[in-house]
Amino acid sequence: MAIHYDNAPITEALIDIRVDITASEAGLRLLEPLHERVKDRYPGRKRHSQVLGQFCWGDAVGASAKQTQTGFVFTSEDEKQVFQARCDGFTFSRLRPYGSWPELRDEARRLWDIYRATVTPETITRVAVRYINQINVQSAQIDYKDYFRTTPEVSPVLPQSLSGFFMQLQFPQPDFGGLLILTQTAVQPPDPGTNSVILDLDVSKECAMVDDHEIWGLLETLRDRKNEFFEGCITEKTRALFGERQEY
Repeated sequence: MAIHYDNAPITEALIDIRVDITASEAGLRLLEPLHERVKDRYPGRKRHSQVLGQFCWGDAVGASAKQTQTGFVFTSEDEKQVFQARCDGFTFSRLRPYGSWPELRDEARRLWDIYRATVTPETITRVAVRYINQINVQSAQIDYKDYFRTTPEVSPVLPQSLSGFFMQLQFPQPDFGGLLILTQTAVQPPDPGTNSVILDLDVSKECAMVDDHEIWGLLETLRDRKNEFFEGCITEKTRALFGERQEY
C-alpha cells in the first residue's frame, strides 16, 4: 500500500545503488562523458571527492588527510534534483518539495540506464532507499510521546523533560535479507516557538545482482518497508500535521 500526504515532511528522498567498479583513474574516465548525456536537465557539474584521514601514534604523533576524486555530482537548474555518478555507485536524490515515489523512481531509473550503459558494472553490491523527514511542531514545548511512538525511554528516577535527543536503531529485515536503520533526533527548528525532529529511514540490502528487473523489484520492497516504519513511528497527532492523506 502506498500513502501520500499533501504536506509530506520529506526533506530528501534518494535511491542508491552500489556497484563493483575499481575506484581508479580508469573508472573516472568512464564517468567523464556522462555529463554530455544529462546536461539538458542537469546543467550543474562538480567533482565528488572522498577524504581519507590517517592518525599516527608513538614517536611520530600526527594526522594527515588525503582527498581523492571518486566521481561527479550533477544538479538540476533549481538544485532540487541531484545525480551522483561515482566509481562505487549511483545515487539519485530529490530535495524538498518532494513529489511522489513514481516520479522519484522513474527519473532514477532513466539516469541509472544511462549510468549503467556508460560504466557497465559487472555486479550490483548494495541497493538502498532513504527518506529524511523533518517534522515541525508549532509549539515551544512538547512531549515527544504525543507525536512519536518510538522515543528514548528515560529512567523513572531521572527528570523526564528533554530538550533534545539522538537515537539510532537497527532492524534486521529477515524476509528479504536487508537492514533498516532508523535515526531520530531533535534539531534546530526553522522558527522560534517550534520543535523539530528528524526521522531518517534508510532501508538497504547487500546483494550480488546483475538483473535490472530484480534491482527495481527490490527497490519497491524497500520503499514499502520504509512506509511501514514511517507510519509505525508516528501518532495521529503527527499525521494531522501533514494535511490530507491518500492511500493507493
